[in-house]
This record gives sequence, structure tokens and C-alpha cells, in this order.
Amino acid sequence: MKNEELGVIRRIASVVGHELRNPLAVINNSAYFLKTKLGQDGRLDPKVDKHLGIVSSEIGRLNGMIEDILIYSRPMEIEKEPLDLAPIVAAAAAALAPPSTVKLEVKAPKKGLDVAGDEKLLGDAVRRLLDNAVQALPDGGKIVLSAEAGAKEVVVTVEDDGKGFETKALELFGQAFATTKPRGLGLGLAMTRKVMEAHGGRLEGGNKKGAGACVKLVLPKHG
Repeated sequence: MKNEELGVIRRIASVVGHELRNPLAVINNSAYFLKTKLGQDGRLDPKVDKHLGIVSSEIGRLNGMIEDILIYSRPMEIEKEPLDLAPIVAAAAAALAPPSTVKLEVKAPKKGLDVAGDEKLLGDAVRRLLDNAVQALPDGGKIVLSAEAGAKEVVVTVEDDGKGFETKALELFGQAFATTKPRGLGLGLAMTRKVMEAHGGRLEGGNKKGAGACVKLVLPKHG
């Protein structure tokens, strides 16, 4: 992305963050107040409770989108430290809560994936790939999370047996604000690519020979 384009995004992000976060906080506080008042006698109408929950959930989603814009717009400066990616991969897998129709298979060593980087950012990157894979399986299917260390690189791979990437999606792979999904900003893979590049690595994506997509996080091996 060109510097002038990134500058525009930064200015937009600053305005969006200020102008949207405050009203969202007011809405969230009002929803909480209504829930507290309406449920004082312990008999909050289930339908009211459900819809107040939807309001809270959507506020959380919007705040997450705003945070992604703000983070993406800023220069990414990381402090690398030696770490083993294996427990980070395991933690991301354990944190995933897919629907019962989606099965997750993990093929990764318990140790020995030595890299230098930011633990939180790398964990977020793995989780983003897993979340994308779940979204690619609306009717159910299988996700395989694997990781291995080569002579010079450590590779984390997430595969699914969904429909795979459409041609347009592959052309836009990893670009900011480019998405074929009905919802979202298209920042997930762009954020992941930015994290990988800040670590001296790269993000790769494509379709398997059979059905489904395959996305890889490739990082320089440490040590």
C-alpha cells in the first residue's frame, strides 16, 4: 500500500475512532441501564433480554472493527523475543469454539517451533486463520491445523475442506478492505499479513488440489 493511501487510512481511522466509540459507549451504557431497570423484580422478559444481548453483541463487534482499523493504520513496531510457537498454536486451537458440525484436527509438535517475535501478535494471527476457516464451513466440515519447523523456516498451516477461495478472493488475498464476505471490513488477512511482514515472514494462501483452502504463516526460524 502506498504511503499516501496509508496516510488517508490513518486520518479516517482517527476520526472513526473518536466519532463512533463515544456514541457506542453511550448505547452500551443505556442498554445496561435498561436491562438493570427492567430486571429489578427478577422477571426480565426473555425476548427483551435476548434483544438487549444482541445490542451488546453488535456493539462489541463494531468496537472490534474500529480497533482493527486503528491498529492497521498505525506503524507496527514489535519487540521480538525468542519463543516457542508450539504452545501458542496449541492455545489458539484450545480457544477455538467451532459449531458441532466443524471438526478441528491438530497436527503440531508440543515444542521445537523456535521463532523470534511477539507472542500476542502471533497468537492473534493463528486465531484469525482458524476463525476464517470456521467461517468457510457454514455447512460443517473439517479444519486441519498443522505446524512444522524446517531448516530455515517455521510454518503454521490451516486447511479446510470448504469451497476454497474464489478467483477474486485470491486476487485480493491479504489486501486491506478487500472482502467477498457479506459482513466485515476485510482486515483479517491484511492484519495477519502485516504481522507476518513485521516478523520478517510472510502470509501465503491458495486452494488445495481437492476441495478447500490452505493458508500458511511462514516465519524465520530462530536459533
